[in-house]
Amino acid sequence: MFNRSYIDGHKDHPHYIADSTIASLKKNVSFTSEEEEIVNTIRSLSDPTKLKIFLVLHKVDEIAVTDIAIILNLSQSAVSHALSDLKKLGLVTSQRCGQLTCYSLVESKTKDKLFSFFSKFL
Repeated sequence: MFNRSYIDGHKDHPHYIADSTIASLKKNVSFTSEEEEIVNTIRSLSDPTKLKIFLVLHKVDEIAVTDIAIILNLSQSAVSHALSDLKKLGLVTSQRCGQLTCYSLVESKTKDKLFSFFSKFL
């Protein structure tokens, strides 16, 4: 039996959850290593600049740093820094487009799972 105190509910009787339900809930809130990776990625995307860039990249196949800076009204340096972090996370890739560097989202399971999470906001 779990060591817990009961709270008084309505009509002077205690409210509590059965021990079997508590054990089941404890098991359900444990993360797999894959889910931990997604949580860490979401934590990294909690930075507004990175999240905005991620969402912009979702809407286009490929885009130059300068264009992202214009769209988000940020300095090119701030965008480049955020893109570097997103690249380290394995979410974006870059390639030379003439004299510019263009970025796009990497096709990955992590990205797909993130989009399924963020789809309600897109």
